[in-house]
Amino acid sequence: MITINLYDYKRIVRDVGIQKQLAWVAAGSLTVVLLCCGVWMFQTMLIWSTESELAEVQKKVAQATPDYNAVQQLKKEQGQYQKIITGIDRLRSDQARTTEFLGDMGQAVPEGVWLTSMKQMVMAEIQNKKIPFLFISYGKNAGRNKNNAKETDDEFVELKGIGMNDQTLVHFLEQLRALPYIDAVVLNTSKRLWMDNQPEQKFEIYCHFLKTKPAA
Repeated sequence: MITINLYDYKRIVRDVGIQKQLAWVAAGSLTVVLLCCGVWMFQTMLIWSTESELAEVQKKVAQATPDYNAVQQLKKEQGQYQKIITGIDRLRSDQARTTEFLGDMGQAVPEGVWLTSMKQMVMAEIQNKKIPFLFISYGKNAGRNKNNAKETDDEFVELKGIGMNDQTLVHFLEQLRALPYIDAVVLNTSKRLWMDNQPEQKFEIYCHFLKTKPAA
């Protein structure tokens, strides 16, 4: 007759079950550790790659900075040269227009009118004399206009002379207004004088030149 000790058998089965559970727990813990190590390694590689790319970008920026500064300096110099060229073109234009005006004046002055002086003027001088051009304000904005006078490129000419009578003076004004580069003419003063028992008109005329654009 065979006798089996059931107590020992149950104990062995229980011990085997505990060992299996411990093995599963150990395997799970090892898996978790391996996963954590993998994530850490991936993040480390990602950070190293990002730092390398950042260093490369900083290197390229450092290399490009001198070129950028050079480009900005060239742009600045180009703007300065453009201002110089614009000024030269304006002087050429003004010189050509002055020469043209002098030539036209010889034909515009009618018989019976004698010019005693001719003077080129700028906006500030016109404002100081309060010449009544319609496009110049002498009211509340007069102070502001005087401050901005130096910023304008308006050009004027002052003509002083003597006419035999009113008709010759009116004819002279019409001749001036007919010039294509004159857009405003103002008879500022007209005073009757007597010379050798003959009446004469002493006048003061101001003309405004059309603004010209610099040559491209």
